[in-house]
Amino acid sequence: MYARQKTLQNFINVAHVLFQNQALPQAARELSCKVFRRLATESDDGKRNLTIYPACTYLDRALASVSAGDTPLACAARSVKELEPFIGWQRRTTGLNGSENYVEDHVNGMIVGPGGMESRYDVQLGFSLMAPNTRYSDHQHVPEEAYVLLTAGDFKQENGDWFDPGIGGGLYNRSNISHAMRTRDLPFFAFWCLLI
Repeated sequence: MYARQKTLQNFINVAHVLFQNQALPQAARELSCKVFRRLATESDDGKRNLTIYPACTYLDRALASVSAGDTPLACAARSVKELEPFIGWQRRTTGLNGSENYVEDHVNGMIVGPGGMESRYDVQLGFSLMAPNTRYSDHQHVPEEAYVLLTAGDFKQENGDWFDPGIGGGLYNRSNISHAMRTRDLPFFAFWCLLI
C-alpha cells in the first residue's frame, strides 16, 4: 500500500499556502482549494519519468534568489531541492510561437501527477522551469490552471498583452484559454496546479 513520503507532504503543505496568497486571482485560489482537497487522498501508480533534460541545469539558479529565509516562497524552493531526485521531468514539444530553442530550454517538473513523485491522473502539481530569454509556445488544455511565480516572468492569455504577475503572485487560466509565458535575463520558475 502506498504511503506518501514526509518530504512530499511537507511540499504539498507549503504549496497550499502559496496558492492561497491573496496576490493570486480569486479563481486561482478557488481552483487550488479543489486541488488540495483532492491531494488529501494519497494515490500512486508507481510510474516515474526520470529522464533528465538540458533545462534541468537551471533549477539551482532559478531557486537561488528565493531560497533564503523562512518565507513560504523560500520554504517551497528548499522543498523542491529536497524532492529533486524524485521529480518526473517532461517537455512540451509542440505549439506555436515558441522561441527557436524552447524545447531544449524548458522543462516541466511533475511532483504530483502522471510520472511524478506521486504518479496519478486526477490532479497535477508541479512547476515550469525555463532558461533565460525563452518563450514557451502558445498552448491550451481543458483543465483549468493556477500559477504561482517564484521568479519574474511574463504571461500572455489569448490576444492580450504580456503581463508579469510578480514574484509570489500568480494567475488563473480558464479551460481551453490559449496562453504562453516567457523569461527575461534570468531563469524562470513557477508552480502550477490543475484538477483533471
